[in-house]
Amino acid sequence: MKIHIIGKLSEIIADRLNFKDTLMIEYEKDYFLQKIKILENNNSNYKVLGLRDGGVMKSNENGLAVRIIDDNIEVIDFLKLVEYSIINKKKLNKSLIPVNYFYNDDNQIPVLANSDDFIRKIIRKQSDLVNEIIKTEVELLNNGFLKTKISWKNGEFVFGFNDVPPNNGNYFKLETEKFTIKDFKYYIENTWNDFFIVFHDSDCFTYFDGREENTSSQKLDENISDFYPFRLNKDKISNKIVIIPFRSDVIYIYRINKKLLQKIE
Repeated sequence: MKIHIIGKLSEIIADRLNFKDTLMIEYEKDYFLQKIKILENNNSNYKVLGLRDGGVMKSNENGLAVRIIDDNIEVIDFLKLVEYSIINKKKLNKSLIPVNYFYNDDNQIPVLANSDDFIRKIIRKQSDLVNEIIKTEVELLNNGFLKTKISWKNGEFVFGFNDVPPNNGNYFKLETEKFTIKDFKYYIENTWNDFFIVFHDSDCFTYFDGREENTSSQKLDENISDFYPFRLNKDKISNKIVIIPFRSDVIYIYRINKKLLQKIE
């Protein structure tokens, strides 16, 4: 989702700065590979894909690239790097330094990349342009009228429901709340798209169905490091949902109206 946001807002930044050339945005989410950041001019060819396999793809001598391998990225920080790269494209490559990149435990290749200190100096500075651009709402999910939707705006993900009725017909006004969060690990939803379970991390989630009285955060008694460790069992059962860890012999029953989480072994 973040790379979609970055792509959309980077287009706006490029347009505002009158940048007409190719802009390559590369991000690899990886928990094990060495972290690396590359702001590069005159090369909009893919590079991150090659680094993963121990190779450096040949430059195409064209465009601009912002490349990152990391376990997470911040949208606003990434946009600052895009803005900086466009404004300083002529001198950008002078800030690249040779580093030994370990693409696995035993093997490395030499790569030109930016130092952590160089990147920190860029993202610490305030940007009026980025602060303005992030006020643009980016839609990420829309399952239709009366169903779940997700967007991003002002540094936050917004979970809610589509309350815009079709053009033809008489429809009641949907009165729902929104749930906002700066970042999250993943979310799951049911078949009917009428509620979210948003996981803040591997074992903490918020149940949200648009009604403030039902919104609640819960802590699971599990130590699971998988990226998608939990799933839903079919749909709501009366006023309850069943959450099942992928690698466990237990289940959790969450009683929505009571905001009560029960572990069953």
